[in-house]
Amino acid sequence: MTPSLNPWTFILLLAAAHGLLLAVVLMLHKRGNRTANRVLAILVFVFSLRLLEILGIWTKYLIELPHFFTTTASFLYLYGPLLYLYAALSTGEWRFKKLHLLHLLPVVVHIYIHMPLYIAPREFKVHLLSNFVLIDNPSTSFSWDVYFFISILQIPHLLFYTYITWKLLNHYEEKINGRLLTVERIKLGWLRKLTVGFGGLWGIWFLYTVAILFGARYFVELDYLVSGAIGFMIYAIGYTTFQHPEIISDGLIVKHSPKYEKSALTAERAESYSQKLSTIMKTEKLFTQSDLKLQDLAKRLSISPHHLSQILNERMQQNFYDFINQYRIEEAKSRLTSPEKNHHTILEIAYDVGFNNKASFNTAFKKHVGQTPSQFKKSQQLPS
Repeated sequence: MTPSLNPWTFILLLAAAHGLLLAVVLMLHKRGNRTANRVLAILVFVFSLRLLEILGIWTKYLIELPHFFTTTASFLYLYGPLLYLYAALSTGEWRFKKLHLLHLLPVVVHIYIHMPLYIAPREFKVHLLSNFVLIDNPSTSFSWDVYFFISILQIPHLLFYTYITWKLLNHYEEKINGRLLTVERIKLGWLRKLTVGFGGLWGIWFLYTVAILFGARYFVELDYLVSGAIGFMIYAIGYTTFQHPEIISDGLIVKHSPKYEKSALTAERAESYSQKLSTIMKTEKLFTQSDLKLQDLAKRLSISPHHLSQILNERMQQNFYDFINQYRIEEAKSRLTSPEKNHHTILEIAYDVGFNNKASFNTAFKKHVGQTPSQFKKSQQLPS
């Protein structure tokens, strides 16, 4: 029994390593909804540890760390509650009650049932791994004992949490009655995609279990499919938060923060600055500066960044990111339909209005307009 890696297990090992790194980044991130970010960090962390244990079985490296065997099995009962908690925290729909501790009951029961194995001596675990687990072509036979039954329950458990999370998101969208800003639409869309991903994960586990129940011959590719789905979830979370950092850097709801309660900014001054801000943005087009920052705009208005942030949040119901992109997209729409700018490429227009690359321009444009720049330009052209 020689431990070894193959190309597929190496790829999944990288996914687990990236997941652990992403969990650390999310846990230490100091902006946005920190509680929601930490819940997402825990979710990525348990994904990664579970993947590492499965890889330890496939590669037979688990024989070197026998006490790691089955330590992550209970994590499957954490996936659903963590998804639901993350969505609830992100939408502001969470108020802790002692009754919520029941969400952890399946995890506690699972740990209790497996406790004899957890505390078993090293020699017993090595024997178990060597003769039953880390062998080629293991048997698919099973018996309806408590261990198998509690494993099967993981499937309806995850389906239940996927369902109630989707209902929570629908309820939130109905409650705000479509009054979402661009950044909030991005985040709500992200939560929906994450929930759909969990639904796909449930579907794969369901098909895998049904295949084994009906006597399908075990082959490692079935396990690869399940764990590949976990690896995909890790990379999807990392890629999405990298492409849209506003997901973890701002709360989903634009709140009237208590930090403005003692603000010296009066309503009259705020109204005056709001009008001045609108005039400056239209006449000077500061948004075309790709490196424009909140501090730069505040300096131009001769007010503090704190007061400018207050004006954007409370009077315009926007954050700085959304406010600037709104002007950039409107300017881009004007240039895309202008005969004088007809010889300019879409990339040139993207740079001219303040975007740093075509990808971010296309993403922001589609979020605001519902079409890509190319589709919008084509739809505005009159038939000859």
